Amino acid sequence: MFGFPLSVMDSSKTILCDYCTEGKLQAIKTCLECRVSFCTTHLMPHKSVEKLKKHKLIDPVETLEDYICKKHERPLEMFCRDDQICVCHSCLMGDHKTHILTSIEEEVQVKKSQLGETQADIQKMIQKRLNKVQELKSTVELSKVSASKFFLCQQSPQISVKKIHYKQH
Repeated sequence: MFGFPLSVMDSSKTILCDYCTEGKLQAIKTCLECRVSFCTTHLMPHKSVEKLKKHKLIDPVETLEDYICKKHERPLEMFCRDDQICVCHSCLMGDHKTHILTSIEEEVQVKKSQLGETQADIQKMIQKRLNKVQELKSTVELSKVSASKFFLCQQSPQISVKKIHYKQH
C-alpha cells in the first residue's frame, strides 16, 4: 500500500525510453510489470505479444517506485477512498475488499477538480484581502488629510493672532 503519487498530478516532465541506447527518445508509456519506460518503437512488443498485452501501461513516470505497492511489490491499480491510498490487486483482495474503490485515473480527476476549487477559493480570499488593504490605505490617507486640515484649523487662529500682533508692532 502507498499514498497517492503526486507525480500523477504533474505530467510536465519529459521521461526518456529506458531501452534506447543511442539518442534516447521520449517515452510514451511506462510498464508497471516490467518497470520500464518505452518509446513508440520499444513499446511494440507490448502491443503485439499476447502475454505483454496484459501488462499495465501508464503515462511515462519518473519515479516508478511511487506506482508499486510497498507491501506486495505489485503495481498500484486502484484508489481506496476509505483509506485515501492507492492499492494493488493483493491489497484489493485483502484489507480493502469491503472499502469504496475507484480507478486511480478517476481519483486524479476528482483531486484536480478539488484542487481547482480550492485554488479559486484562495484567489477569492486573496482578492478580498487586497481590497481590504486598499480600503485601509484609503482610510489612512483620508485620516491624514483630516488631521492636516484639523491641524491647520488649530493653527489658523494662532497665525491670525501673530499677524495682528506683528502688524501692531
